[in-house]
Amino acid sequence: MRSLDLDQLRAFVAAADLRSFTAAGTCLGATQSAISLRIARLEERVGRRLMARTPRAVGLTPEGTRLLAHARTILAAHDRAVAEMEGGAGRSTIRLAVSDHAAGGRLAAALTGLRSALPLLAPDVVVGLSSAMRAAYDRGEADAAIVRQESGRRDGTALFEDPLAWAAAPSLDWDEREPVPLVALHGPCGVKTAATGALDAAGRPWRQAFLGGSVSALQAAVAAGLGIGTFGRRHLPEGCVAVDHGLPPLPTGRVVLLSRLDGPTRRILASAFRAAGER
Repeated sequence: MRSLDLDQLRAFVAAADLRSFTAAGTCLGATQSAISLRIARLEERVGRRLMARTPRAVGLTPEGTRLLAHARTILAAHDRAVAEMEGGAGRSTIRLAVSDHAAGGRLAAALTGLRSALPLLAPDVVVGLSSAMRAAYDRGEADAAIVRQESGRRDGTALFEDPLAWAAAPSLDWDEREPVPLVALHGPCGVKTAATGALDAAGRPWRQAFLGGSVSALQAAVAAGLGIGTFGRRHLPEGCVAVDHGLPPLPTGRVVLLSRLDGPTRRILASAFRAAGER
């Protein structure tokens, strides 16, 4: 068997981790067709089918599962050698501040993409409100931040659009003639401001039904039928549905990356969160 190609191995690992050729391409800065071609050529080299492709998903064959661990070891050794030759210690850390409302629900997918592209990276991650994460970045406490962009601001690298939606559990007992039972975060929050602003502008009365300190708390309250919450459509609580009837439209938010990282690392970080947002 001929030597294994590193780009082909990296494409294989990314596709295996993200279960999508498109997401792997986004993470590695390549097209879906380029990822598919690299993996096809890798399969030719090893003489085995490594990935099982269906219209909806990508999975590993038994041979692919066997190769995956070896591929990770090869890539990690390669990247460690390159880092040491370039004067680094081989493993680096980045401090990352992630807005719960922006990407908290997709953090696992984003970290999976990062691991595929930068196996020696050791992320130091804190999750919180967009305002707090932006403040931490501004104070120099984070090397990069993923936040929902406030209206009127245009800084940062755009990752994806994230339309807001009203969400409720099927079990919610609410008469549309009554004030909207709002589920929202404590303190100032851009998403809460958008929700209350839309209700006030439409002349819809509302009441505070639940206050929470995290998006997961809001999701739990909405899932329990305590009221109606506002989330990006990618963060609707499990078992809940978007509610359009009887409520005013909400603005489309934008998730951005704020970063002081070098160009290559910034692009990989942006690609990992962009791919996670598109899944």
